[in-house]
Amino acid sequence: MEQLIKILTDPVSNRLIQLIRKNQKMTVAEILAATPDIPRATVYRRIEKMTAAEVIEVVETHKVRGQNEKIYAVKNIYISSGESNADGMKIMTAAFIRMFNLCSEYFKRPDADVERDKLFILNYAIALSDRDFSDMATELYAVLDRYQNKSITKDAKTRNLYLMSLPTGGESDEPKK
Repeated sequence: MEQLIKILTDPVSNRLIQLIRKNQKMTVAEILAATPDIPRATVYRRIEKMTAAEVIEVVETHKVRGQNEKIYAVKNIYISSGESNADGMKIMTAAFIRMFNLCSEYFKRPDADVERDKLFILNYAIALSDRDFSDMATELYAVLDRYQNKSITKDAKTRNLYLMSLPTGGESDEPKK
C-alpha cells in the first residue's frame, strides 16, 4: 500500500502513467523516446515499481534481438483499495496531502496571484449510469490529452489539474427508481 501511495503522489510516476494511458500501450523504448528529460535509470525504476504495485501491467511481449520486449498498459484508472476501505482512505489522504502541500507552497510565494495564475476549484454532482460515467471520463481524458500534447511555448506555464470522483455524502449507491 505504501508503495502505491508513493507512486500516486510522485510527479514523474504520474507523468509516465498519463503517457502510457494516453498511448494505450507502450514499450520502455517508446517511453524513453517520449520523455528525454527523464533519466533512463529513473524510467526503468519507475516502470518496475509501477508494475510491482499493479498500476501498470505487461500486456504483450515480443522478441527483439533475442530479448523479450515488454509492452505495458495502465491496469486500472480507478483507485483500488486492495483489502480494505482503510487502504482506499490512505490513497485519497495522500493525494489530498500532496494537493495541500502544493497549495501551501504556492500561497507562501510573494508573487502568488490567483487571478493571473487561474486557480479554480469546481464541484459538479452528476447523476450518471456507470457506462455514461465511463464514457464521460474517456471524453475528459481525450480533451486533456489533446492539450497535453501541445507544443510547449515560451509563455507556457505548468499547472496541476486534478480530477476526482467520489459519491456524494450520505446518499446510497443504489440507482434511483
